[in-house]
Amino acid sequence: MTECDGSRHFVFHEGNMPPSESVDHPVARKFTLPREGEVIQHQGCNYHLGKYIGEGSWGAVFHCTDEWENELVAKILKPRNRTYEAVKNEWTRELSNLVKLRHPNITFVYDAFEFRDTFFLIIERCEQTICELIEAPNINGEEWLPVVAHSVLQGISFIHKEGYIHKDIHPRNVFSSLIRDKMVPAKDPVIVFKIGDLGITNLETEMDVFNTMVGKWMIPPEFLKPDQYGKIGKQVDMYHAGLVFLSLLLGRVPTFTEEDILDGKPRNIAEELKSVYSPAIGKALRRHVENRPQTALDFWKDIASARPK
Repeated sequence: MTECDGSRHFVFHEGNMPPSESVDHPVARKFTLPREGEVIQHQGCNYHLGKYIGEGSWGAVFHCTDEWENELVAKILKPRNRTYEAVKNEWTRELSNLVKLRHPNITFVYDAFEFRDTFFLIIERCEQTICELIEAPNINGEEWLPVVAHSVLQGISFIHKEGYIHKDIHPRNVFSSLIRDKMVPAKDPVIVFKIGDLGITNLETEMDVFNTMVGKWMIPPEFLKPDQYGKIGKQVDMYHAGLVFLSLLLGRVPTFTEEDILDGKPRNIAEELKSVYSPAIGKALRRHVENRPQTALDFWKDIASARPK
């Protein structure tokens, strides 16, 4: 173990990762990601790593199966040039969130452990992201929207009731999952949508403009001008859900500048669409937090009431 200002540091060696992931630090301890095909053991469980999927904000992701042939993913937190303690704190926070926030519309964690001085989360594998659904040809967003919204808003409602705010809901971390009956393989699976990536979820009481990190195109108006548009809170998730549903109707993921956001462009685009759901989505994308749906159930009621009978 190498000490640096009282903390351990890592060098991130490439392993099976893109070259950009390698970090050089003269006093860091060496670290190597696992490779495809490797078996990782933890408390008598063998996890077989499949192909490298990619990476998110907090970690690299591999396909994975266990000895029960469950289809899983292994999420490995990337140290880069951060301290061991910083990575461990990040892992502990995400694990805590995943363990507490267990719901049919939230991705399920199977296992979590430290291995080779870094941290693994073993999570259920989903079929695809909503982003892939949005961009798929011949998809009718109008038909899919209430199905997606019913799952996503239930997940958000549960998160909020537990005292948390997700604050990073976007098309790449909402997933579709096919629930199959293994006793009747020929039976058609049921599709369910789930919220993932709870790594930056905060307790509502801990959330403020200084500890909120979101993608620039997703920034809610209250992040930019809290004195004008209101306190950052649960309505961030209403705004982000509105952007996901807007993307579904548009058939693409839009991007917005800070000027666009402050001018209310997301809401305007939503309300200009010829959709029965335009008013509900436009309401969720209002700039002032008090004018949005105050709960996920309120948002769902707006959508449900607009559905054709």
